[in-house]
Amino acid sequence: MPKQNWYRSEIRDEWFDKISALKSLDEGVAALKAFRAEHLGPNRTSQDLKKESNWIESRMEMRVAQLHSEQTKSDADLLEKTIDGRPAGAVCETYLARMAEIECPIAMNELCIEFRKACKPPMMPINYFMPTERELVSKLLKLRAPTYLSTPIEELRKMRGVTMISVQ
Repeated sequence: MPKQNWYRSEIRDEWFDKISALKSLDEGVAALKAFRAEHLGPNRTSQDLKKESNWIESRMEMRVAQLHSEQTKSDADLLEKTIDGRPAGAVCETYLARMAEIECPIAMNELCIEFRKACKPPMMPINYFMPTERELVSKLLKLRAPTYLSTPIEELRKMRGVTMISVQ
């Protein structure tokens, strides 16, 4: 992967070297899962990367997708299976079945976050990810709709377990 010079930072250069060092699909998948858990989403464990996290994630996704395409023997596997070899349709059905049991917007939000972190491409083919994501988020919005805008912000923060941070 060539370095891009239009915007550079020490953090990006450091992560670029780490990403370039990924040589196997298993290593890349493990690194991407660990990165998403630590640096992305509302339940991330680190705030260290701030604005760099999206750039780093996109470069990791590109590298993992490249390793996956090099290792995969057939186009059908790229279009029908998750990166770890499970049938993508079955994985989506599992999440949709869990969705059907949920009637709480907070629990539904957690399921949406879990799905994104576990299945966002390149982990799952986009032709399976997007329709499932659409159904999950549609239900989340329907569950939120009756009271979301009329609920005071303090109560919403309490319900979601928000930890307030202040940016200096």
